[in-house]
Amino acid sequence: MIRGEPYGRQYNIIPVGFDYERLLHPISKGNLDADRVRILHSSRETDDPEVRNLAGTMVEKLQYAFESHLDIEARVETVDDIFEYKLAYRKAHEMITNEVQDDNDVWINISSMPRTVAFAFATAANALIIENTERRDKIHTYYVSPERYHVIDMLNELRNEKTFLETLNGRYDDPEIEEHLNTVTSLLGNIDRSGITRGAREMAPGERHLEIPAAPLPELRDFEITILRFLDETGPMASTSRLAKALADRMNEEPDSESFRSKVQYNVGKLEAKGFINREKTEKSFETELSTMGELWLATHDENGDNKALAGETD
Repeated sequence: MIRGEPYGRQYNIIPVGFDYERLLHPISKGNLDADRVRILHSSRETDDPEVRNLAGTMVEKLQYAFESHLDIEARVETVDDIFEYKLAYRKAHEMITNEVQDDNDVWINISSMPRTVAFAFATAANALIIENTERRDKIHTYYVSPERYHVIDMLNELRNEKTFLETLNGRYDDPEIEEHLNTVTSLLGNIDRSGITRGAREMAPGERHLEIPAAPLPELRDFEITILRFLDETGPMASTSRLAKALADRMNEEPDSESFRSKVQYNVGKLEAKGFINREKTEKSFETELSTMGELWLATHDENGDNKALAGETD
């Protein structure tokens, strides 16, 4: 809630990457208030000590600043794998739901941690609002733009260092100077060719991208939920007709019933339009499977379609 207005308890969720001030200043210097803060960081191990140390330092500094300078309760929690979107979404969905259920306002800073986590929290927030529009005034996501990126200063300093080393290398026959010059020259060359990142990591076998699903439409009907849960159990079906036959067997329906097959086809089409199912054309039919959002909806809702966290269920 904006400071100065009447409000209940304010709960801030702050995923942390390598930032400090743009995670702290909206509360310490801006007009956002907070009664409690949850600082999220990755528990994923990295071989780079600089990455590990910098991330850990930011978490410690933030917790100290909130608790010692602002007298705000700040608890640190971990995200098991910052590149696993589905896990982050489920964590976000549960955290936000629990706070809204307790009539708290939730503010989520999506400025820092890797985009997989930021998008997971933003999408979960939007999904909960779409599911119940009365939550619109209780759930908020926000972004903070930095005044300056240190990478620009580092890049300028690297170019100055290259010029300085070139001058020294022309004056002195020193292998160490030449080695440093070659290192800086190579690094600048990489930046000029590729920007400030390199390559595209493999996020799944053979996949170098992660699709971020849109928040789903609300109000699934009972039969739509039945189809989703059946696909969750069986996996992809080679065609909608095979899906209808297998589901008929499960539900003790007549397997060759035209009306049941039409009912399945109609509801599969609705589920595809809502974003819960993917249908991919093959040679003779459409393979039918859960979409990412379909999987996430099932992971966060019970057999009746109710929010698991509200029903007191967690995985």
